[in-house]
Formats: sequence, C-alpha cells, structure tokens
Amino acid sequence: MIFTTSCTTQNRQSRSTPSEHTETVAPQTKTTSYGEQDKVTSAILDKTGNLWFGTSHEGIYRYDGTSFTNFTEQDGLCDNAINCIEEDEAGNLWFGTKAGLCKYDGKLFTSIPIPWDGEDNLREEDWWSPNKIQCMLKDRNGNLWIGTGGCGAYRYDGKTFTNFSFTNDRKQADSLHHNFIQSMMEDKDGNIWFTSLTHGGVSRYDGINLRHFSANDGLKDDMVFSSFQDRAGDLWFGSIQTKHEGLYRYDGKSFIGYSKEDGLCDNFVTGFYEDRTGNLWIRTGSTLCIYDGKTFMPFKTQEGKGLKDINFIVEDAAQNIWLGGRYGHLWKYDGKILTDFTEKNI
Repeated sequence: MIFTTSCTTQNRQSRSTPSEHTETVAPQTKTTSYGEQDKVTSAILDKTGNLWFGTSHEGIYRYDGTSFTNFTEQDGLCDNAINCIEEDEAGNLWFGTKAGLCKYDGKLFTSIPIPWDGEDNLREEDWWSPNKIQCMLKDRNGNLWIGTGGCGAYRYDGKTFTNFSFTNDRKQADSLHHNFIQSMMEDKDGNIWFTSLTHGGVSRYDGINLRHFSANDGLKDDMVFSSFQDRAGDLWFGSIQTKHEGLYRYDGKSFIGYSKEDGLCDNFVTGFYEDRTGNLWIRTGSTLCIYDGKTFMPFKTQEGKGLKDINFIVEDAAQNIWLGGRYGHLWKYDGKILTDFTEKNI
C-alpha cells in the first residue's frame, strides 16, 4: 500500500541538526509499482499522538506508532484524493479532498457541502474546480479556513461559510476570476495570508481589510505556492515561477528575494519546516534544502542521498521527522537514520 500534502505541516521541534545524518535504511521490497502521481500529499499529528497521512488515490492512513490503518470511500470517506488535513479543538479531523470538505469525528465521516455560487457545470477543458480543497487552516478563534482550486477561500465557523474572492489575480479563458489558493497562514498578529497560483501573488486579511502585495513591494513573482512564519517572526513565501527568485522573506516592510544565485537549491519552492535549532527546511522541486540563516545546503544522508519531490514535513510525538511525496514515498528520520516506509504490509 502507498504511504505518501501541506497542506498541513506541524511546526514542532526536531531532534537533530542537518549535520547529524548518518545512514539510510534500504527501502523495503515493493510489490506494487507507483507512478509520479501516486503521492503522499499531507500529514498531521493529532492530539492523541496518531499520525494521519493523506494520499492522492488511497484515502487516509492512520499510524499509531506500530501499525497503519487505511480509510477509504468504502469506510465512508468522502473522496480518496486527499490534499490537506486539519484538526479542530474538539479533536475532529477535517480532510480537504478533491470533491470537497470531509469531517471525521472518530466514528463517522460527514461531507460538508461548500456553498459555491458559480456555474453548475464545468467544461471538460476547465482546469479549475471550486469544490477541490487545496489547503486548510484553523485560526486562533477556532475558525476553519478553506482554500479552493477555483473559488478563492472560505472561512467556516461551524455553521456559516464566508467567501473571500480576489480580483487582483488574472482572469481566465471565460473572463472570470477563478482564484486558486494554494496555501494559507495565520501570523503572530492574527492576520490571515493567502497565496495564489492564478497570478494573484500574496494577500493579507487583517480581519477587516484585504491588502494585496505586488512587485512594488519587492515580490517579483505572482504565482506563489507556499507560506510560513518562523519563530523569529519572519514570513517566508515560495514561488514556482523559476525565472525570478524562488524564495521570499517578508520582514514586515518589504520582500527580500533569494534565488539559485544566492545559493538556494532550486527556484521552485513548495513548502517549509523549522527545526529546534532554527534551521529552515525548504521543499524545492529538485531537492530538500536547509537554510541556517546564512547558507543554503541540500539535505544529504551519509551516502550522499538527497530527497526530492517532498509534499510535507511533519513531526511525530517522539520528535521523529516524517517526509512524503511522489511515487508513494514516505520516510521517517530520527536525526540519524532515514527509514523508508514507502510500502509496508499492514
């Protein structure tokens, strides 16, 4: 079976620094061949210490530290294509799927319809899907924010959906805005940040007003994939338009760009994780990259192996780091040993 995200990344402390890699455990023998689109997409550590992994085709896997349990549409899961996972204060799990929002209370899966007001039927050639959930965020007030693949973002308070659509992005072939929100983040001041893949750049909502950031603020790219705030308070954004900088740091005043010319491993940046020493782990298209505040360097095992196409980084209750991505890849890293969990009998 496949064990392959953020959308949700847990920002907990890791046990080691990148210089402590020592060895890699050989992958287990496979009985199934997975392709590029067979992904472990997302992960979360729940309040009870279980890890949950979302996949592109095989639903959800729960790992209790000993064994994996698979949940699919046959068990009531709303859809087997999972993009992101969140947990609310009551311990309910929320899954962002290709077909919409799904809630799991520990016993039952419940589909929560998104009140989309657009066309009833999409054309076959349309790439956008307003019901497809790309990312989720639980804010400090308990609201669930939902980023869609075609209808902007929604704030859900448990009863009512409030839509946030943006007109600063590029109109599509039908002359309408189809906001594709790839990531969201709440900063230390309670502002909600949105990143757009429909050339909308970065937007910030302070609870009253929306502000859009552009090239005038130092943001050269308007297709922004990822967002993150480190413990020092700096905001980080990853772009996928490789002709400019792939990484941006926002210090509250302006955006500062980093590219391969600055040592960045790749200008295609899809996500972040911060370890206990303050190192920033940067997911890029070509390799996992580490930034210590001065220098960028690729993650390497003792054998010189790097990791690429990583969709998420999450930490378990024992402070092991888990990483997953394409071709069904799932690894556990304890600070010394990188263990391959890509396929394991249940």
